[in-house]
Amino acid sequence: MFNDIITWFGEWGVENYMAIGGKILKIILIWVGAKILIRVGSFLIKGFFDGEVQNRISANKARNITLKGLTQSVLKYVVYFIAILMILAEMGVDTTSVIATAGIGGLAIGFGAQSLVKDVITGFFIIFEDQYGVGDFIEVEGTSGTVEEIGLRITKIRGFKGDVNIIPNGQITKVTNYSKENSAAIVDVNLAYENDIDKAIEIIGKASREYAAQNSEIVEEPRVFGITSMDNVGLTLRLVARTLPMKHWGIERELRKVIKDAFDENHIQFSYPRFVVLDKDKN
Repeated sequence: MFNDIITWFGEWGVENYMAIGGKILKIILIWVGAKILIRVGSFLIKGFFDGEVQNRISANKARNITLKGLTQSVLKYVVYFIAILMILAEMGVDTTSVIATAGIGGLAIGFGAQSLVKDVITGFFIIFEDQYGVGDFIEVEGTSGTVEEIGLRITKIRGFKGDVNIIPNGQITKVTNYSKENSAAIVDVNLAYENDIDKAIEIIGKASREYAAQNSEIVEEPRVFGITSMDNVGLTLRLVARTLPMKHWGIERELRKVIKDAFDENHIQFSYPRFVVLDKDKN
């Protein structure tokens, strides 16, 4: 047996050995080239996303870390897939059938996991478009809270009561992000009709401006928009102040107290339900 093998190799010419050696050399070069391409590509991707964090103060760190890892993984798998196809071609394998088989398998997996694919694709665009980031206060599909984690498949939102809501990204069709821009503190003040309305407007404006001058979280001077509604109890004046993102709730509470104190000092009455009792037996 051993002699037969030696005889078989002995029948080969120099051209056969050179052809085999050339193919082996090509395979090595393809694999080494793939490794170098992945290393260089990963370095460039890392530099790009690290630069984004340094150049943009508002850049979301978690978003950039997620995108960086995702892009590097995609680069690695694509380069390896192409390199393997090139190696198989050098070995005389028909790569067309390999690609066709992979396509059929991918199609079958896609039909069986449509929701998963939808979640991943939606998650990628959520991260890439920076729709919201970790720490943002958002409202999604009737659920509001602070974003704790953004993944390619799910988003975790913690509500006011501490409950954690896990929402598949594929179900997210509308997002309201309260942390992107300045917020508006809106205070409605209900007054009785007996008050001097012009005086009440002046008191509200003065008290709110004095409060705003001492609060750096208010970015625009408060404005009284006048009467917004009237009913059988009284009328409503509206005060609006622009604040830093997510600071409006606390400022609304403070402004209500400031206005209450100012009204008490100036004898301005709030509206409240009143009942008139008629005694038919009384002349």
